Order: sequence, then C-alpha cells, then structure tokens
Amino acid sequence: MKLYLPANLDVSTLLKEHPPTTIENFKTDRLIYIISLVISIPSINKDLIIKNGFTPINAEMLQRKFRNYDKYINYLLSHNILITDNHCINGKKSRGYKYSPMYEAAGIKPASIHDSHLIKSINKHSDITAAKAKKYKHLLFWYNYNLIIDYDTAVAFLEADLNRKLLNPSLRDLDKEGKPKNPHLQHKCALHNLEMIKEGNFNLSIDDNVKRLHSTISNFRSMMRNCISYGGRKLLSIDVKNSQPYLSTILLNILFWREGRLGENCTILDINKFYDNNFKNIFNNTDNKLTSFVTLVNSYISQADSDLQRYKTLVQQGKFYAYLGEEFTNILGLDYTDKKHLKPIVFQVFFSASTYLHQAKAKHKRIFKNLFPHLYEIFSLIKKSDKANLPRLLQRIESHLILNVITKRIAKERKNLPIFTIHDSIVTTAEGDNAAYIQQVMEEEFTKAIGFPPKFEVEHWDIANLAFNDKTPFNKEVRIAV
Repeated sequence: MKLYLPANLDVSTLLKEHPPTTIENFKTDRLIYIISLVISIPSINKDLIIKNGFTPINAEMLQRKFRNYDKYINYLLSHNILITDNHCINGKKSRGYKYSPMYEAAGIKPASIHDSHLIKSINKHSDITAAKAKKYKHLLFWYNYNLIIDYDTAVAFLEADLNRKLLNPSLRDLDKEGKPKNPHLQHKCALHNLEMIKEGNFNLSIDDNVKRLHSTISNFRSMMRNCISYGGRKLLSIDVKNSQPYLSTILLNILFWREGRLGENCTILDINKFYDNNFKNIFNNTDNKLTSFVTLVNSYISQADSDLQRYKTLVQQGKFYAYLGEEFTNILGLDYTDKKHLKPIVFQVFFSASTYLHQAKAKHKRIFKNLFPHLYEIFSLIKKSDKANLPRLLQRIESHLILNVITKRIAKERKNLPIFTIHDSIVTTAEGDNAAYIQQVMEEEFTKAIGFPPKFEVEHWDIANLAFNDKTPFNKEVRIAV
C-alpha cells in the first residue's frame, strides 16, 4: 500500500540517527502512517477546516489502529518532524498537527507499507462493501483504467499555482470561514490526489451519514479536473446551481412530509427508506412533533406575501444570492456582490446553530432572520436537536435523487454511457447529445421531486481551461521562481 510523505523526509535516516528505543514493538509502517495523515486527511475531505495549517487527527481513530499511537507522535514531535497546536476540545476538535518548516515546503513522495493488519484497518472504513457495490454498480463500473490524467500538465500547474500564492498572499484560496488556506498543505493535498488518479486508485467510498459517493475525483480541486479524460475523450459536468437553497425549498412543501411514490415524490419516508430507516428523527422531543411541524409550514406558506413564497420565487428565478448580497451590501455598507465570497456566508447562515444568532459575528444571520423570519423559524426547528440535521437532510435528498433515481435511470436508458458523480453534479463524455440528454433527465427528475427545475451549469473539462483563482490563464511555458 502506498502512502505519501514530504519529499525530503528520509525515514530510514531518521530512524538510524534517532533509534526509537522507547517505543515497544516499534513498526516503521505505523510511523509512516501517522506522518502521512497530515496530507491524506485533508486530501479526502477538502471542506475540512484547517486552522493555521494544522490537520486535526482524531486520537480515538489512531487508538483503534494501534494502542501506543501516542508514543509515535511524541517521537515525531521530539525530533521536529511534526509540530502541534496542542489544542483539542472533547467531541468538537481534535489536536492538530503539521510538518515542521523543514518539511512543510517540500513536495511529496510515495512510501510503501506492508503491515497487513494496519492495511486492513486503514481500508476498513473506505472500502465499498459487497452490498454497496451491488447497489451502485451502475456508477462504480466506470471508475477504471480509462480514467486518466495529464500528469505533467497538472504538476506544472500546481507548481505555478503554489509559487503565485507564495509571492502574493492575496491570491490564496479561502476556507469556509473566509480565512486563507495554507498554500503548502493545499499543494501537497492536490499532489496526493494527482498521484492516486495516476495510479488508478480512486479511493471510492459511500459514507453512511448522507450516502454521498466520494472518490479521488470528487476530492480533487475543481480546476484540476480539467486535466482528466476518459478513454481519450474529453469530459464535462452538469452541475445543479445553488443546490442547497434549491433543495431546501422541498422542505416547504407539505407533500414532502407525507408518504408518496418513490421516484415521483421525494418524501421524508422515501429518504428514511433509502437510508435503511436509520435517519435520525429530527422531531425527537415533544415540542417537535411532525404534525406540529406540518401545521407550522402549512400556516406560513398559505399566508399572503409570505416570506416562504418570496424565498421560493427568488430561488426559482435564480436570484436568491443576488438578492441577499444586495441586502447585505445595503445594510452593512460592504460589497457582497461576489458570489465566491457570499456563498460561505450563506452556508454559515443556513447551517450554524440557532444559538450563534446572538454572537457578534452573526450579523449576516440576524439580517437573514429579519428578511425571512418564517423560513428561519423552520430551519431552526429542524436544527433544534442537532445543527447538523439541516445540511444532513439536504445532502440525503441530493444523494437519493442523484444516486438512486437519476443515475439509475440514465444507466437503464443508456447503459453504455460513462457517468460519474460529484455530489450534485453528473459527469460524462463530451460528445454527441450526452450533455443535453443528461440535463433533460436531471431536469425531469428534480422537477418531479422539488416542484420546479433547477438552474444548471455545464463545465467542459479541458486543459485549455486551466486558470488560477484570479482567472489568469495558465501558461505551461512560464515558470515563476520564488
């Protein structure tokens, strides 16, 4: 099994110069595994919040792999391979680690491990079970040797991208909290996924939380997908625009909360069935009975000039972000017209806990509540027992429709058409009427479920489209020295 380490770290030399005599039954593979986590964890979870470049590594997860994990970590800390933020909050935040400056700026290299027990433990939570393989064979079949990447171009782009961000910090990407990402770690994660695609390792998994299909492709930086092709054919993706606001409108439809026909009406009972009846009951106390919720929605939606109707209209017309950005601009006196910066704010408004409302940084959430008071109340009711209920429910609706309805229909109607998914988007080969056909199927099935069609965005994957985050086109011939 291959793992990835900083390119300038020689583990053999490290162990020779600093023998790990205090670690009982020491195994080199375990040391390599811990070192690799700083790269692999954010590589497979690109939405993970990485504060100050420190990758959170869960101690319980490590202990399940081997009990004396802490001895290995202390060894790496004492010999200046890793540094830690030494900050953990029980149940909320794991202690963070990053490479020391000597190794932070280096690229990556592969390191093989051979410990069968460790390899089995690593694969335990990422492998596709036999049941899942059967259920999703219409999708998993296409992840094969035909998926290739223009490796040299991708490496050159990533090198240039890193150099630009080091020279000009204003060009750095922002995380969901609006803070700059660590360019060295971001570079390593991209290289990690690049190497895996090159090797044909797509790291397929379907999480048990929201049933999304995850892969090296879905975890790869979106711009880098321009380097991927299938069997010599270019690819394109059909994305649902503003998918979270769009999907949320189904929660304002009384029919969603009642039993319907699978495939024609997407209902709470359908979603529960799709998830083997293990969906956490969001109405799990006496104040949140389902009947009370339905009554609440019904009374609000029927009111004249209801903010729920206004919200649905804005989403249907594709104007929700523009409207909210304009309101934020008018009230706060700052420019919120750039959707790239507005989207993380909307996610915070939607998915943060209701208790966040009274904090100083919650000004956007308070404005949203004033603009959409009834919608805010409904979202708060769903999040009352757990703030994760709202995003979890929306993502389960998305994965149900994409994986269990739309792609299965496509596979049945056009069994020879390659299809891949990146959460709310479907990828296929850019030839003939493929794009038009898939968009038609998506439009029909989403309309059946949600009540109106979403807006779509078609993106063609082509190395000619490679550009940096300030939209400067990539020129492979131009290298920037640091």
